[in-house]
Amino acid sequence: MKKTFATLLIISLLVWTACDPGTDENPCDVDFDQSAMFQNYTNGLIIPAYTRLKSEVDRLVTKTEAFNNTPTDLTLTELQYAFFNTYSMWQDAAQYDFGPAEEVFLRNSVNNFPVDTAIVLSNINDGGYTFDSPDAYDKGLPALDYLLFNTYDSKIDILERFTTNNQTTEYKKYILDVVKDIQTRVNHTYDGWTSGDYAATFNTNTGTAAGTSLSLLVNNFNENYELIKRDKIGIPSGILTLGSINPTKTEAYYSGYSIVLAKEALQATIQMYQGESGLGLDDYLTTIGTQKNGQSLSQVILEQFLSAKDELDALSGRLSDEVDNNTILVETAYNELSKQLVNIKTDMPSVMCISITYIDNPSDSD
Repeated sequence: MKKTFATLLIISLLVWTACDPGTDENPCDVDFDQSAMFQNYTNGLIIPAYTRLKSEVDRLVTKTEAFNNTPTDLTLTELQYAFFNTYSMWQDAAQYDFGPAEEVFLRNSVNNFPVDTAIVLSNINDGGYTFDSPDAYDKGLPALDYLLFNTYDSKIDILERFTTNNQTTEYKKYILDVVKDIQTRVNHTYDGWTSGDYAATFNTNTGTAAGTSLSLLVNNFNENYELIKRDKIGIPSGILTLGSINPTKTEAYYSGYSIVLAKEALQATIQMYQGESGLGLDDYLTTIGTQKNGQSLSQVILEQFLSAKDELDALSGRLSDEVDNNTILVETAYNELSKQLVNIKTDMPSVMCISITYIDNPSDSD
């Protein structure tokens, strides 16, 4: 018990010291307009991200209905294109999984991957399924990825499911139920930000305590970055599984969009960090003025993002192929992503006096 208390005391002292922006009275009192920053995130990033996502999801529903009514090569191609655009737009919105999004388990419902194909097929066979469990892997974009694509880039088998298969009706019902579930949750989130009072509450929820807007931004920023590093790259590469590669565990395995989506996710993270063209987390760090290795911590973080981006840009094609054929390139990209963790998960929260409150995965320190 004494050892635990001593450890907590040391951690508290370290955080208190790291937070010091030069104020003797309150090391967490930074002369920075938090509300202006929150308004920039609301109006410049969050609402635009959910607006674009809503538009693409609406189009996805329309194309799904058109395909179900007339399943042809053309309508399948149009549906696949709508699927990709939706998945792409999702990368921008994924890091704002709080408030209205958290109420409907948006992230878990839209992009729990890898898809469990056995459960998907069981659902189609048996019926009676629901998409209520946030911990299930039978719904969202990963389920559509499995139902609308295959790894051989052939549409023949896909079309067979929806034309001559003895469960054609069930397949059609399932994909429509999946996209409708996505639409319901995205609409709830969009409405919460644009029609409800959440945006106004978020913009004025200043401070550094858990539950404040700064805490929500920093925690979701970190959690989403962990997913990029670990789930999108680390697990498929085998780095986190004792060298045993897991090509089927890539995001969008069947369509092969995994690398494209990972790059878009990282770019969205960089934009979130910089607040797009307005006040962002980088400006908050600049105001605090913390130095690391002779540079501002704000600049250190940005440069590491750009370094990771360069290594990720070196990957191409399907990640499921790259983890097997270009192992070193994938490992290099993962390592560059990992180097950022101490900057954004330890240094940044400490100097901002923010506690990391989401539950860590055992591999998060990798």
